[in-house]
Amino acid sequence: MILSKAKINIGLNIPFKRNDGYHEIRSFFLPIDFGDNLDIEICPAPWVSSEFQLITHSELKGFRKDLFDQVSLGNGYKKNILFKTFQASSPFFKKPLTVKIQLTKRLPPEGGIGGGSSNAGFLLRALFPYMALSNEGLQNLARELGADVPFFLQDQPCFVSGIGENLEPIQVAQGFGVLAIPEVTLSTREMFQALQKDLQETPLSKPWKSLEDKAIGCLQMGDWAGLTGLLENDFEKVAFLKCPALEAIKTGFLQKGALFSSLSGSGSCLFGIVSSEKEATQLAKQMTSTFPDLDFRTFSF
Repeated sequence: MILSKAKINIGLNIPFKRNDGYHEIRSFFLPIDFGDNLDIEICPAPWVSSEFQLITHSELKGFRKDLFDQVSLGNGYKKNILFKTFQASSPFFKKPLTVKIQLTKRLPPEGGIGGGSSNAGFLLRALFPYMALSNEGLQNLARELGADVPFFLQDQPCFVSGIGENLEPIQVAQGFGVLAIPEVTLSTREMFQALQKDLQETPLSKPWKSLEDKAIGCLQMGDWAGLTGLLENDFEKVAFLKCPALEAIKTGFLQKGALFSSLSGSGSCLFGIVSSEKEATQLAKQMTSTFPDLDFRTFSF
């Protein structure tokens, strides 16, 4: 059984839209110990072509579950990232394979915590020993599947730039937190469009490099409160305008003791960071009491 980990964003700056149509990003990605379960069975195929089988079980609630079922099972798997990953990988198999997957889904689509990208990255890691592909080739394949997928090929916090392909590993102190999973969806495409960033080509600015250095110091020391006011997620102003309830969740985290709170990625999930596992448990209980219709999950990193 593989834990297909979620990630959270500590800060997310979108300085400009690139000439290739993608948006440049600056962010810290932290993998957390909460995610989907992937039970992957790989064996030689009894015939000349490879075969893919997927069984899914969703632990998502309400509308989130319905959305996942549409993405996962619609059109004969063709919309599912695991099937797309299998298809993209199969030309590189050393011999035909039968790949059977049982997926337990906890990470919501369009949540901003890397659900689909995580699934793709962890499946690529499982398939890599069976592929005639170099490490560089694997990275290229991951980039073709999605901008965040390369991050999930490794298991460490990173400073991320470019469109997500530039990964600089960093050291981070142990931390604890609570993840909020609202029954709200925020389309990635629509969120980027709403930012209305100008088309340009600009290198990493000196002011952001200074912020990066300060943030790394806070992350290394576990100074979560020091991150507040230092790094922000540019998507928050768009998300909170679209859905004021999301801003109320962030306010709730901070009022109830979170040292740092933020929207994650361009999705609708938010998180609060505290100093201990006990504080995370207490925060989750307090948030559940205030927002009884929401799903709150504790995590560590």
